[in-house]
Formats: sequence, structure tokens, C-alpha cells
Amino acid sequence: MSHLSARAFLGKIIDEEGFRKNLVSELSKKRFELIREAGFDFSEEELEQAKADFPPGAFGHVAAWFCNIVTEQPPKSGHCCSSGLWH
Repeated sequence: MSHLSARAFLGKIIDEEGFRKNLVSELSKKRFELIREAGFDFSEEELEQAKADFPPGAFGHVAAWFCNIVTEQPPKSGHCCSSGLWH
């Protein structure tokens, strides 16, 4: 994938709500498939409750990326940290 293609993809996520919502929905489904294949069974709400038991940043960047599915429109720049905040 080229840098320009990656930028176009990110621009589409920012600008097109329907595309972003579809992508988020599919990512969420796949995430829960992987979680269930690993032997765990819980809902999105139960995951959010369990995450609240841990201090901010406890998951690190990789685990936080897997646990945080951002559904709202991201800002035009920056990144989402392990606590789910945009910087």
C-alpha cells in the first residue's frame, strides 16, 4: 500500500460517516470473533465495565487499540492513546 493510498483511506474515515460506521461495525464483529475463539464470552457493555476497573494506560498501546473501537468522528489530526483520548 502506498503512502498516498493510506492517506486517502484515513481521509475517507474522517470525511465519510457511512464508510466509518461500516468499518467500525465490521471491526467490532471481527474483534469479538477473535475474543470468542480465544475462549472468552462477554458483551461490549461488559468489556466497558471491566475496562473501568483498570487505571488509564494500563493496557498499553496495542491492547488499548484492540479494546477501543472508536465510533465517533475522529479529529482531523492526532491519534487515540491507550486511555481512549485523542491527542
